[in-house]
This record gives sequence, structure tokens and C-alpha cells, in this order.
Amino acid sequence: MKNISKGAKDSVFNYLEILIALGKMGGARRLVTCTTSELGESVGISQQSTSRKLVEMENMKLIVRNYSQRGNSIKITPEGIANLEHVFTDLWMILTTSGREVTERLILRGKVITGMAEGAYYMGQKAYREQFAMLLDFIPFPGTLNLQILDEITLSNFERLLRLPAKFISGFKDGDRVFGKVFIWPIFILLNNEKIPAAIVRPERTHHTNQIEIISPDHIKEKYGVKDGDELQIVLE
Repeated sequence: MKNISKGAKDSVFNYLEILIALGKMGGARRLVTCTTSELGESVGISQQSTSRKLVEMENMKLIVRNYSQRGNSIKITPEGIANLEHVFTDLWMILTTSGREVTERLILRGKVITGMAEGAYYMGQKAYREQFAMLLDFIPFPGTLNLQILDEITLSNFERLLRLPAKFISGFKDGDRVFGKVFIWPIFILLNNEKIPAAIVRPERTHHTNQIEIISPDHIKEKYGVKDGDELQIVLE
């Protein structure tokens, strides 16, 4: 990630609402099309102010734009994403050191599926495992339990969870291989009248929007007889 000067970090706050609005539209991953009036309305500013800010954001290389009769096609640049990451880190530090307790109780339902064996590989990395052991109340089994989201309520709750403050594991480099940051939300698995301590893990760069990856102290499938196709409930409280 690029180092960003204090002046640059301060100035990006002038454009934060627009960057967030574009991100919600999917602009961190692809070009999104909207008019300046629509974008301005979504953040509560005039069309003229929106046009001016978009020009300034282009000059600062926070966004790229294409023009058409339908409006602007806009994508957040890597520079823009880096600025958002710095703002997120600052907010995360404020929220997680404020003594604020998470008051939401979220229940998620999913069907057990077989993953791509990537979890075992990544959880086997010493640098990851050492950090997990420091942040959680358990040493995780070297693998993940994968759940396919079953319903719209769970999908909505999962999206809410992803907006809550998270712990995170720092990325690292091993030779030529770069391992990214991983976000963590401690949870419980509800199984056989037990609350099994676990955690949802979410790589910084992931393509899965309807799958939940879970780590726990045990091999859940072997210890509890869980198999693919079984439905499980997990809870954040």
C-alpha cells in the first residue's frame, strides 16, 4: 500500500462521501455509470458541486472517468482505494479502542460445502497462525469451514457484519509470495446445544459474496460429524 502524506489524507476527506457512494455502487471493482445529478443527490450536494469535485478527483488520480450520453462511467483507482483503506484503518482504531461493545446479535445460516483447500494452505502459514493465536482465545485448526449462504436474511445480516469493526491479521511477504490482510469477527457456532467458539475470516481481496469462511479450534466436520449439505447456525453476540 502506498504511503499517504498527512496533507493528502486530510484533503481526501473533501471527497470521502463521493468515494463511499461510488464504492457502494461497485465502483471499487468496475466502471459504474451515473449522472452527476444522481451522484450529487446520493450525497446531498448540487450537480455543479459534484461536477467540480469529480474533476478535482480525476486530477488527484482518485478516480478515472469515461463519458457517454448515458452519463459518467467512473471507477475508483488504486490510489483512491488506498485512501479509503487509510480512512478505514483510522476509524477502526478509534472504534476498537473506545471501549464500545458490539450490541448487535446477528444470526447467520449456511449450508456446509467443500472449499478449494485454500483455507488449509493459508491457515498453515506460520505468520498467520501466530497472529491468529494472539488475537483470538484459541489456536485455530489449520483449515476453514465453508458455508454457503442460504437466504436473503442471512445475506443481509452478513453484509451488516462486514460493516462492523473487525480485528485484522496483517499481511506479509514470504519470498516472492505476498499474503494479504485478513479481517476477523469472533462468533459462535450453534451445534448440538453447544456454543463453539469460532471466527469468521475474510481476506482483504476476496471474490466470494455468498460464502462464509470460519476458523475454530477443532476440525468441526470430524469432531461433530458435520458433513457437506448440513445446515449450521452461527451467531455474533
